[in-house]
Amino acid sequence: MLKYSLVNNAVAGDTNACVAVVSSPESRNLDDVISYMVSEGTGLTRPQALAYFEKLTQTILYYVGQGHSVTTPLFRVRPTISGLFNSKNDGFDASRHQINIRATAGLRLREQVSDIKLEKVKISPQAPVPGTFIDASSGESNLAATPGGIGLLQGNLLRFDSNDTKQGIFFVPVNASLNEVRVEIYSGIKPSEIHFQIPNMQTGDYYMVVRALSKNGKVIREGKLESVISV
Repeated sequence: MLKYSLVNNAVAGDTNACVAVVSSPESRNLDDVISYMVSEGTGLTRPQALAYFEKLTQTILYYVGQGHSVTTPLFRVRPTISGLFNSKNDGFDASRHQINIRATAGLRLREQVSDIKLEKVKISPQAPVPGTFIDASSGESNLAATPGGIGLLQGNLLRFDSNDTKQGIFFVPVNASLNEVRVEIYSGIKPSEIHFQIPNMQTGDYYMVVRALSKNGKVIREGKLESVISV
């Protein structure tokens, strides 16, 4: 069941226009995937399932490492380069350019869309609602963050007190072994958008979370961007 709520579109001129904010019931990890594979009656043992997954991972990493794009029924992944080059004679410079890995849905994932059931829910009017994160260095939306680069977060009810360390934008690791990182430098904080410098973080996948004080000044409210951001 895909749960969603409607909030005002912060970038639309028509104040009655709304956008959908998806609220996933919970996140699933590799352990959940392996458990589901084993419980489906395929005859797989857990060590076998883990070994197959690891071999698939290694194979895709090999081809991507060779510069290939990899297309499967589940996904398509390809390496790209971001950043501006001064001329056609210019070369790759790690201080100005970055290699990125981009992934998109494959045919079977796209076909799954027609089978997803929807449920409209209400959202707390006091909670921040992050909608779109734009990484200025790569130009990507809701995909990646470039440490040290400029980020723009759009949404609703985003305003907070940047002087309060309990409030602000936080990058919360999907992998619990990493520590969450708070954004420290902001150039603009509005209810509908926040401009900030992306902090230096370890490579990994993160949730982007906004924490702000409630209107009564007693409770910290939290809103999470539904997309996972790769660093």
